[in-house]
Amino acid sequence: MNIHLALSRPTFAIFDTHPVMRTGLAILLRENFEEAEVVESKDMRDYDQNAGRPEPDLVIYVLHADFEEEGYPSISEIRQKYSGSRVIVYGPEMQPEVIIDYFKKGVNGYLSKYADMSEMLICIRSVMGGKRYLSVEHMAFIFEYLIASHTPQKRSDLLTRRQKEVADYLVQGMSTSSIAEKTGLHLSTISTFKAAIFAKLGIDNVLALKEILGMKEI
Repeated sequence: MNIHLALSRPTFAIFDTHPVMRTGLAILLRENFEEAEVVESKDMRDYDQNAGRPEPDLVIYVLHADFEEEGYPSISEIRQKYSGSRVIVYGPEMQPEVIIDYFKKGVNGYLSKYADMSEMLICIRSVMGGKRYLSVEHMAFIFEYLIASHTPQKRSDLLTRRQKEVADYLVQGMSTSSIAEKTGLHLSTISTFKAAIFAKLGIDNVLALKEILGMKEI
């Protein structure tokens, strides 16, 4: 059993504007997580109306086609209000950039409504165990999206501002002692910079450095 679950009775909050679906999900959770208190609420504000109610350990944020209705809290609002809660978004199929944005905003798991109930249980146990959860299908979907939209980074962008300065002097043919004099840095510092530049770019000579700095894209 998860340590978090064992130490205290956790609270699972379901935020869903559709009462029938909310009740069905609550029944599933109560049957499979007897140690947890399951609270059904329309939204975050409805949950907070009960004075003294603790911050939920887990929020299952159910989205529908009309989830952008006025007054329905955003992920950012939930994260700000319940900073210590784990959050699972359970809703319609979303574009990969939307799913990525949810995770960037602090969501711990995303599950499509097309998933079966057994996957919901797996998702909850993974998230309560301190992991992020995304189905295998969605991981593959997002991976393909990232490959298609990836813009290669220039290798020279791996260098810090100071390293780029030293690199420019090196391709101009200046010696380490001349660069040290030019920059006011110690000779050993320039040698360290040079070694770091070569290591970051995966090269071992100035000729290769010239080729990299001369290319517009790597």
